[in-house]
Order: sequence, then structure tokens, then C-alpha cells
Amino acid sequence: MSNTYFDDQQEIGPLELKLLRELLADMLRDRYRRSSAADELALAKELVALFEAGFRTREELKAMTAESIVRLCPEKF
Repeated sequence: MSNTYFDDQQEIGPLELKLLRELLADMLRDRYRRSSAADELALAKELVALFEAGFRTREELKAMTAESIVRLCPEKF
């Protein structure tokens, strides 16, 4: 039997950082053409917090930030 253990203190390594950076860049390009630095920072912090909370895939992170995207950029929706 395999035990899956989630370590919320796991450091964000190079591969994970690459995932977060690429996702943030994609989201900003697709949704925030006129975003402010404060909005971009808030989204970056949210992505890191979600990653640390256990959401580790691109799909999970996008789904969990969907509400923030609507809130920060309502004219797109």
C-alpha cells in the first residue's frame, strides 16, 4: 500500500518555480493586458500560497485563481 504524504513545507524548487512563473506569465498575457503591478503581485502571491496549500498542477492552480481573475479584470468577462 502506498502512502501519499503532502509536505506543505516543501521548498519550491526550480521545476516548481518554472511552473509558477509560466502560469503567471500566461495568465497575465491572456487576462491582464492592462494590469497594475499591484494586481500582478497579488496574483503571484496567490499562486504561491495555493501551491504551498497543495495545489500543484497547472490545472488546479488555474481553477483556484479563476475567481481572482474575474475580480481583478471584470471587463474581460
